[in-house]
Amino acid sequence: MRARISENPAAAARWVEAAALAGIVNAQIAWGQMLVDGRGVARDPAAGLRWFQLAAAAGSTDGINMVGRCHELGWGAPIDPTRAAALYRQAAERGHGWAQFNLATLLLDGRGVAADRIQALHWYVRAARNGEADVAAKAATMIGRSLELGWERPARPAAALRWYRRGAEGGDYRGQFDYARLLLERSGRVDLAAPWFARCIEVGVPAFCRHVGVALRQAPHPELRRLALRALERATLSGEPADLRVLGGALAEGLGGKPDPQGSAVAFRRAREAEARRMTDEAALAASPAPLPDRIPPVGRRVQTPLSALGRLFGLSLSRRRPITNKS
Repeated sequence: MRARISENPAAAARWVEAAALAGIVNAQIAWGQMLVDGRGVARDPAAGLRWFQLAAAAGSTDGINMVGRCHELGWGAPIDPTRAAALYRQAAERGHGWAQFNLATLLLDGRGVAADRIQALHWYVRAARNGEADVAAKAATMIGRSLELGWERPARPAAALRWYRRGAEGGDYRGQFDYARLLLERSGRVDLAAPWFARCIEVGVPAFCRHVGVALRQAPHPELRRLALRALERATLSGEPADLRVLGGALAEGLGGKPDPQGSAVAFRRAREAEARRMTDEAALAASPAPLPDRIPPVGRRVQTPLSALGRLFGLSLSRRRPITNKS
């Protein structure tokens, strides 16, 4: 189903909706997600929530988890982390890996429930042992974080490194970054760390790549500065004028190699074009009497990557940023 939707969302929408109407629970969840995302169909998060609720009423833990996501992120309902936590717990206790991960993150952040890092770690461990590869990898990264930072107990960086590696090998780009960062810190081996930095840049979302670019651009190692440039290039996939301007400045100064005035000029031109498009769109919206469409909220988890630790390794001062997310 995922493959068909990816190939042609608009064409797949008819079949997914038909299967959902026929009572196929997995199709109900897929159709709900398509409505929430506006993928292949007009965006309607309230309708998406109703389909998730239908699946949940049929006993689907996927459906229960997704109703929780709607309440956590405001998809078709007011944001209510307390309700989200209760739903996540219901699915988590029945063994649903993403619900376990999502509940752990609410416990870690103290949203909708009292903050409790020990309980958060308990649910991350259960999610890591769940067997679902994607959530297990992300949970492994969070266990590594707990061991590196010492949640309610002494820090154990060697154990953290092992868990970060599990997350990295499982494909979690935050785990790949954290593994590379801590590996470099503990071994000094740029040749071992650089491939993992490269992998996280290629699979990370633009906002994450932006932070990696900031973290690596002042590194004393030429290969890491070249990776910083690649990260800044990937960050421009956001389409944000600010990201294009940062890339233009990096190319002008010769980050990771020789100055590239031509490439810099292209980046700055694209930034101006993006700003002009934004102004045109804002003007059109302001002139329209129709209500503004709901804005799609961030899907997932905040970036927990301690970029400041890499900054300390390089003697930098890197501020923490608000983060990015994972979808489930």
